[in-house]
Amino acid sequence: MTLILEIPDAWKRPLGLDRADAAGRAREMLVIESYREGNVSRGQAAAMLGLGFHDAEALFKRCGANQQPTWEELEHSSQALRLFMEA
Repeated sequence: MTLILEIPDAWKRPLGLDRADAAGRAREMLVIESYREGNVSRGQAAAMLGLGFHDAEALFKRCGANQQPTWEELEHSSQALRLFMEA
């Protein structure tokens, strides 16, 4: 798929699109945001970007792309902690 996106020149530097591989940077941004939104897994995002596990983890960390726990996960952790403290 080819995607053509017009953006103002003033956006190039803040978005990191002023480098030689602007298309690669744009792909990276799309994949990272899709991961943040929960549309793709960490493994899928790494594969889409052609990265191994450690390189992908470094990228996620650098981009602050840590998925937050779901409400259900927080509930489960809270319940487990309560049970532990009552024991």
